[in-house]
Amino acid sequence: MTSELATAGPASRETPATSGHDDDTTAAVVLPPVRRTVAVVAVLMAMLMVNIDSSIVNVALPQLSRDLHATPADTVWVTTAFLLAVASSLPAAAGLATRLGRKRMFTIGVPLFTLASLACALSPTLEVLIAARVAQGLTASLLFAVAIPIYRHLFPPRRLGMVLGLNAMVVALGISVGPTLGGLILGGLSWPWLFLINVPLGVISTVLALITLPHRPTPHAPLDIGGMLVGGAATASFLLGVHQFEDPSRVWLGAVIIAASAVLVALFIRIERRSSAPVLPIQMFTGRFNLAVITAFWSFFGQGVAFVALPFLFQTAYHATPLQSALLFTPWPIVIVIVAPISGRLADRWSSARLAVIGLAVYTGGLASLALLGGHPPVWQVLTSTAVTGLGFAIFQAPNNRDMMGAAPLSFAGPAALTLNTGRTLAQSAGAGAVSMALALSGASALSAAAEASAANAVLYVAVAGAGAAVVVSIVKLRTMTAARRSS
Repeated sequence: MTSELATAGPASRETPATSGHDDDTTAAVVLPPVRRTVAVVAVLMAMLMVNIDSSIVNVALPQLSRDLHATPADTVWVTTAFLLAVASSLPAAAGLATRLGRKRMFTIGVPLFTLASLACALSPTLEVLIAARVAQGLTASLLFAVAIPIYRHLFPPRRLGMVLGLNAMVVALGISVGPTLGGLILGGLSWPWLFLINVPLGVISTVLALITLPHRPTPHAPLDIGGMLVGGAATASFLLGVHQFEDPSRVWLGAVIIAASAVLVALFIRIERRSSAPVLPIQMFTGRFNLAVITAFWSFFGQGVAFVALPFLFQTAYHATPLQSALLFTPWPIVIVIVAPISGRLADRWSSARLAVIGLAVYTGGLASLALLGGHPPVWQVLTSTAVTGLGFAIFQAPNNRDMMGAAPLSFAGPAALTLNTGRTLAQSAGAGAVSMALALSGASALSAAAEASAANAVLYVAVAGAGAAVVVSIVKLRTMTAARRSS
């Protein structure tokens, strides 16, 4: 990885790619290769830390319930509070990044996240732990808001795919390694160590960032307070609405809350149209950018469905233990870790839109193969299907992110990253909600394991439909980019 980043250094002096991939021709910051490499390592280290924390605590929920004398249902909020805090605070974080600057935001966010992790480790009660997890989520949003814009400023468009591929690799690694790492830690240590491991990572990341990240002057634009608050409220209400689908008796409440979030979205758009410094500039949502956003949404929707449905399927239809279920799923993230950086580099040299279409086609095929496995498939067939699904997603993700970020002017790097992160969160949550609704409406929780397995298998076809929609939109994006390139 170091050699790849270092050799990208001189490219900051090159002219932008002429292949028609990117509309923005603004040069990246010129840094010595070693300094650029260390700066990216600092950001990737922070991304690894926050993504591990999104999943590492899940395996400890039973132990937390016992040690903190709480009910299992209440303990789930240790996970929910973190995710809800991240998603609802992203608009505010994006607005603050514009005012404070990305280096300052990053070097504030990492120490605060580290301190919040220490507070989690020292929590004496469940209520304090949940509050500390909210603090973790709020500070994690500061890092999500600036990570991709930092890459966008460190690398010219022709090198952007490579670093976005590395970022996709780190995100997949963090999410996938979290439960396994948590299990290893709990095998010999107490649950506070799940959070204490962040302390050295946070310190190292902060020191490296202070030394290497360039400082760029930021305009003293007014904060879009209305957009930040309403945007966060819209996101939070959507996630809370989806959360209601876990209980069949509250499906109606979830529908009401999601309808309220739609009203808030309409109000948010109205505020942004009138704001002099909007969190999400409306003029950014045109052409290729919109198509990349829609493609990403449906692909992550399919992923959200699969991530929740597959454990149910493995443990009910296949009678796998939780550990066996995790091992059956492992090829998906492992393939992403291996292939995503390669796909990112290819996107810098070849048609990123064509790569995205190929990846989505493979991804859709992988999801279809999972849905068609049947009642008693051999282990190799399950592993192959999950690996193929991960392969397709790995080929697709970095090129599509490159198209999205390349379609936005450099001055809109922050809002573009906000759109990417918020869209991913909403899509994955909608996918999880689709599984919850399928289980609730089928009455699977009140019937046999066979009914639960049937519902989980059926909803996988919804994931296939979502991925298929992403393929269609991605083909439209490819044709749009090809037509634009021919006319230029």
